[in-house]
Amino acid sequence: MAAVAKAVKQIPQKNFSAWPGGWPDEIGTSLIDAVYSIRSVYKTQDSSKGVLGRLRVFRENHPEAVNDLHALTQLDEKKLRDIMGNGKTAGHYKSECVLTAANNFLKLDAPVIAAGQLDSLDPQHERAYTTVRGLGGVTYEYFTMLLGKPGIKADTMIRGFVDAALAEQRMKPVSAQEARDIVTAVHASDPLGVKLHEFDHGIWLYQRAINKQKKRDDAQGLSPCAAP
Repeated sequence: MAAVAKAVKQIPQKNFSAWPGGWPDEIGTSLIDAVYSIRSVYKTQDSSKGVLGRLRVFRENHPEAVNDLHALTQLDEKKLRDIMGNGKTAGHYKSECVLTAANNFLKLDAPVIAAGQLDSLDPQHERAYTTVRGLGGVTYEYFTMLLGKPGIKADTMIRGFVDAALAEQRMKPVSAQEARDIVTAVHASDPLGVKLHEFDHGIWLYQRAINKQKKRDDAQGLSPCAAP
């Protein structure tokens, strides 16, 4: 944990105030965001593209479904795909995964229809999401974070940051769950005045910037015009 805590001190403070806010009262929007964010570009210079741009179109076209999973399931799968794109996870269209998860929430003994009914710690609620092929615990936690619940999305960025910090001390890489636990513990020891999801996002932004710089450096190194 000490290695990761040390690495966090390198992150600019402004990163920890950059959390975009999620969709705390919009369970439909949050579900679509969580699923379509899997291995996707979230924000682009073209405001109509990327996951965020397409979500804006969805919210404008279907305000009845932003916080109503029943209304969301009434949408034609192809119509949702036309708005959000043809992305797939585990071989299935993400649009299909969204609608399957939404239906699972509706089939619970105590149906989850709106944001206020979701309990992020309820195992039945988590299973309603994670039993869908292509969806797992990491993006379920992100789904709950978008709804305003505290959490860590231990994706490739967070794991990359933790693994790099541990490598500095000649320690082995860790699993997603271990990375989540380490970041949670670091935040608990020194929260820097921010909430857990804001802490997570600050690390995510920092690691993304590092990865982008590495790609630029690699591209320059591989370029035949690069200086020897």
